[in-house]
Amino acid sequence: MGKIGRVCKKMAWRQTIVGILVLTAVWMGTGENVSKVATALEQHLRALIVNPSSKNGVQLEILTRSPADADQGRFQLISISSAPAQIKGVFLREFRGRVVDAVIDVPALLQRGKLRTLRAQESVVDGILDGEALEKMFALGKSTKPMKIKVEVLDGVVKLTGVLTLIGINNPFEALCRVVPSPEGLNVIIDELRVNGIPAPAIIRSRLEKKINPVVNRDEIPFSPEFRSIRFKDGLIYVSSKRDENPRR
Repeated sequence: MGKIGRVCKKMAWRQTIVGILVLTAVWMGTGENVSKVATALEQHLRALIVNPSSKNGVQLEILTRSPADADQGRFQLISISSAPAQIKGVFLREFRGRVVDAVIDVPALLQRGKLRTLRAQESVVDGILDGEALEKMFALGKSTKPMKIKVEVLDGVVKLTGVLTLIGINNPFEALCRVVPSPEGLNVIIDELRVNGIPAPAIIRSRLEKKINPVVNRDEIPFSPEFRSIRFKDGLIYVSSKRDENPRR
């Protein structure tokens, strides 16, 4: 065997050894080094958020510095998005959630299946609602399902039509509402209400608001966001936990 042949044989042997070491490291990494908290977090988010249009439509990214950090609830990044998205009884045309340098409550996740963020350097949740999404939510609500509410998103206003039962009698109603942030999540404030075509008194408006609200319960959304901005555009409602830096006057 010539010198070139011996060199080639030696290089091939070294590549084989390196390959065995890499495979061994990968095998070990899929065993002991996997974080049970990171695994539980991924399973929780994938079970919580569903894309009704695509089985693989939910995009999820979880980053941590080490399995030990993850097992203590420390994550560099948790990012999840879906378009469209269903989160329990909340329907969204689009959903995006992102937390940076977060610490989550490990016992709550592992023992009670609850995702609680104890602290985070940054936490942002954005969503897009349309009339169809709101109608689906009203159709699932215990107090709103009998009302058969239809929704039309106008310029800065949401128009609701449906059936309101008063003294055992079903009456058609029409309401013009604003969507506003609330401690519970997102509420509607009824500015105008007509029942059987007649303007309704404040007590009836208040009673209807209590049946409808909250439209979106923040406790059902990952990271339990406090919504700070709401914008209307082209028949869509954009909600965010970030403040709107350029609010429309």
